[in-house]
Amino acid sequence: MADSMILKRITNKRGSYITEASISLPIFIIAIIVMSSVILMYACIENSTFIIATELRRASCEALLGDEASIVPGRIIRRIKAHSQVSNIRIDEYGYRKEFLNNDEIILIRLRLLLRTDNPIGIASEAESTLSCVTRAYVGKIGQYEPMSAEEFEETGDETVFVFPKAGERYHNKGCNVLKAASKAVALTESVRKTYSSCSICKSGGTGNGSLVYVFPSSGEAYHLPSCKALDRNYIEIMKRTARKRGYTPCLKCGG
Repeated sequence: MADSMILKRITNKRGSYITEASISLPIFIIAIIVMSSVILMYACIENSTFIIATELRRASCEALLGDEASIVPGRIIRRIKAHSQVSNIRIDEYGYRKEFLNNDEIILIRLRLLLRTDNPIGIASEAESTLSCVTRAYVGKIGQYEPMSAEEFEETGDETVFVFPKAGERYHNKGCNVLKAASKAVALTESVRKTYSSCSICKSGGTGNGSLVYVFPSSGEAYHLPSCKALDRNYIEIMKRTARKRGYTPCLKCGG
C-alpha cells in the first residue's frame, strides 16, 4: 500500500512538470521572437545613424569641390534601404551649406525610418525612428569683418557683452531684460506641446517627441525647429571692444 502511494506521488509530480512546461515554453518562444525583432531593429537604427554620419562627413569634404546638394540624400537613402528591416524612409528636413544657429556652411538632415521585421506572431514587428545629423562643410568661414590682430588676440581682461547678430544694433550686459527674449533649447515632450503651439513658419508640429526644438520662455507661444527663422533673435557673447568695432552701440535700457 505504501509503495503504491509513493508511486502515485511521483507520477503526479511528473505530470505537474509537463503541465508547467506546456505553459511556459510557448511564452519563452514568443519572448525570444520578440527580442530578436527588437534587436534587429535596433541594429538597423544604429547602422543607419552611422551611414548618415559618414555620408554627411563625405559631403562636407566634397563641398570644397562642387555642389553636391542633390546627391547627398539619395546616397543616404540608397545605403539605408539595403537593410531588409527598412520598409520606408521619409526626409523631414534637409539643408546644404545653409546658415544654422549663427553658423554658416551647415549640412544637416533629419529623416524618419519605418522598420518592419519578418515576425511570425506580429508582436513588436514594426517601429518608427527619427534620425538626424548636423555637420559643417570644410570650406572655411567667410565673414564680413577683418580678422583680429595679434595684439587683439593677446589682449585680456576686457569686458564681455551680449549682442543679437541677426536682429540687433545694441550691445547689452548680462542682466539686461532684453536678453530674456532669447530662445532656449529643449527636448520636445508632451509637456512642451501643451505649453507651446507648433510654429507656423517652420511647421514644427510634425516633429517627433525627443527632437531638439527651441522656445522663447519669456515671450514665446510656439516651439521651433533649429532651422526656423524666428531663432534669429538669439544672442551671443563677445568682447565689448569687438562689439564697438563692429558698429554696436550701448543698450538704452542697461547701458551696455
